[in-house]
Amino acid sequence: MRTWTTIVVLTAFLLGCQGKSPADYQKAAQAALDGRDPAQAIQLTEEALAQDSVRQDPAMAWRLEQVRLEALARNAKGTLVKTELERLAVAYPKQVNGSLYRSLADSAREGGDNAGAIDILTAGDERFPDEHTKFTEAIDELNKGGDLDPAQVEKLKSLGYL
Repeated sequence: MRTWTTIVVLTAFLLGCQGKSPADYQKAAQAALDGRDPAQAIQLTEEALAQDSVRQDPAMAWRLEQVRLEALARNAKGTLVKTELERLAVAYPKQVNGSLYRSLADSAREGGDNAGAIDILTAGDERFPDEHTKFTEAIDELNKGGDLDPAQVEKLKSLGYL
């Protein structure tokens, strides 16, 4: 009887020490993002993306990357979002599309990062020239919000958007 008890206790201990699964990380990161804690979401996704099991599962890696991108945008790191989109467009060309750029630009703007939103929108416009009208409309909306500083307005004018 003692042997079985010892085996059960050791098995439970070993299972408890295995740590979080990629799905656990995804759920926790999404919960942090939904709870308006983008810094925690970034940390959790980066921990998960460093795991070999995630690197071997492109679908899970993409889901975690999406949460990370959204968290970065909400955490006013729009310029980093732009850089990450360029990297991810190589690995996930079908998933990285114009609507993702526009959505992340909206999140950056809501996070108070108008300069980052501009960077994301202009990069998206360059990558998806067939969607130029949609990107121009998004930039117009950003400008109409009245939150752009004079340097940002000048940048958009010099790029031909205003």
